[in-house]
Amino acid sequence: MNKKLFFSILLSGVLGAQTFSNTTLTAIPDNSTAGVISTIPVNLVKTISDPSKVTIKMDLTHTWCGDVTVGLVVPGGATSGAIALIKRLGSTTTTGIGSSVNFAAGNILAFNSAATAYVVPGTGGTNSSVPAGTYLPTVSSTLAPTDYTVANLTTLFTNLSVSGNWSLKLFDAAVGDTGSLNNWQVVFDEGTFLGVNTSIVSTPALSVLGNPFKETLNLKLNTSAKDVRFDIYSMEGKKVYSYQQSASKNASGDLTIPTESWSSGVYILSSVVNGEKMMTIKLIKK
Repeated sequence: MNKKLFFSILLSGVLGAQTFSNTTLTAIPDNSTAGVISTIPVNLVKTISDPSKVTIKMDLTHTWCGDVTVGLVVPGGATSGAIALIKRLGSTTTTGIGSSVNFAAGNILAFNSAATAYVVPGTGGTNSSVPAGTYLPTVSSTLAPTDYTVANLTTLFTNLSVSGNWSLKLFDAAVGDTGSLNNWQVVFDEGTFLGVNTSIVSTPALSVLGNPFKETLNLKLNTSAKDVRFDIYSMEGKKVYSYQQSASKNASGDLTIPTESWSSGVYILSSVVNGEKMMTIKLIKK
């Protein structure tokens, strides 16, 4: 395998955002109780550790935003209904029709648990658009659809296994105005998952004691494993350290690696224990 390709695969899932997208234009049925569903399959076998690193982004078009409800269904979620991200914006009564402001293509609406603002459609009527931005889930006083419920995204995402189908369910509650879901994304930013960028990181092969580190990198090896091997790479893909426990038994499990000659920056530790590849670990040299 090409060395650069191998290293890019090694880094995938550890550094940078991982984005899963559905770019299929999906019409929202007008005045339909059935609505429509758009799905993104996520093939990561990982668990969310930091819910603030998860963002749902969508690009909507609709000529009357108050008609529209958009709900999120996560893997293992309810088979009916959804968690409301948007529900009949601008309605102030239980049967209200909501704001006449439109959703404009290209005005990306992002939903994240760390956001501090709700979606405010504005007062410009059909001549204005819901502004792009990062928001908390936003619902109005309108009751229907009753199975699109409100949820705290922090609670929803914490310890959630991300593998499986993520879906948006879209519902248009009134006749006359139409629109579509142009595209949408599920974004897992760096630090979303367990075992990334923590002060003590562990796998069945080893534990990193102190991360970031300065002049030395201290590890605790799994001495009960018959075969522990690992390599450490710079961000340029250069191997800076290699270790094989079966060839150099370490009775105590303590391993101190001098790093004075290493440049400050990010390194990747890739380990194999008893023939099984473990999760890669991001190391930071100060």
